[in-house]
Amino acid sequence: MGIDLNGVQLLIRAHKSGVSFESVATFGRQSLNGSRQTLISILRESGYEVTKELVSTLLHPTTVYCEDFLRLLGAKTIVAIDVSDYEGAQVIHDMNRPIPDSLVSLFDLVLDGGTLEHVFDFPTALRSATRMVRPNGRFISLTMANNFCGHGFYQFSPELFYRFLSLANGYEMESCIMWEDVIWSRFYRVPDPNGVKSRINLRSEFGTYMMVQAKRLGNGEQGFTPHQSDYVSVWKGQPAAAVEPRHSRSSSKLRSELRRIGILRSAVLFVKKMLRIQRKNRVADYYGAVLKTAAEEGVLTPLEDLSVLLGDIS
Repeated sequence: MGIDLNGVQLLIRAHKSGVSFESVATFGRQSLNGSRQTLISILRESGYEVTKELVSTLLHPTTVYCEDFLRLLGAKTIVAIDVSDYEGAQVIHDMNRPIPDSLVSLFDLVLDGGTLEHVFDFPTALRSATRMVRPNGRFISLTMANNFCGHGFYQFSPELFYRFLSLANGYEMESCIMWEDVIWSRFYRVPDPNGVKSRINLRSEFGTYMMVQAKRLGNGEQGFTPHQSDYVSVWKGQPAAAVEPRHSRSSSKLRSELRRIGILRSAVLFVKKMLRIQRKNRVADYYGAVLKTAAEEGVLTPLEDLSVLLGDIS
């Protein structure tokens, strides 16, 4: 598990917006991935004091984990929770089981840097993670959305977090951001499907990450269990239009019709193969990526101040 340069940018953004990093819990001891020279440039451009000592530490080959970065964001206490002590975690606990009372409401920030998708009993792990946050603290998850099948047990939808991290559960979602693993592409803010009264079906051609940030307001309902928003509307007699973005419906219908023509299908597959051979990088592909198209149609909102850097899956 680890934080890459895109996670670094988004965590800095969270810190700048007022998120407290004073006491932090992470699931697994988080490594710090990506070019250290680029990291140092990001820190300087973001206005942080980067001393010679810090540069020496970050560039040293023995600096593997993210504690020095978190301290720069104000962390005074950093506790790693893991099922094993193989990476030096301070608390040994299997997140498939509920957390002990000693960890409840203990941290200003509970940071999932790509761990919860590896926990089989995900609902238990998510409930425990959110119980660890003290009132007015935050839960942040840097996780997988699309095209990482086999990386962990799960890939996640924004709907899951919008429904669980809700007022009924003592939380308020502050942001949901998605991005594709394509250098120099954009980060996109994803709205609440319940707010727009429609499913937000986002397909992507590349590995797609997601950052979720939510603030704990207080205690939620005992035994709270979320339901998908469009079904809830139907149950209440308020039908919601569970539709896909316009580009998805039209293009899917066209592709379905074209697949029925055998000769044309063979020709298309041959052309695709030749184009794939000629591709020199994935940046050119980005212009046909679905997240970008969805943003152009108003489904998503791009972040104007950040662009995606070279990712590093852990």
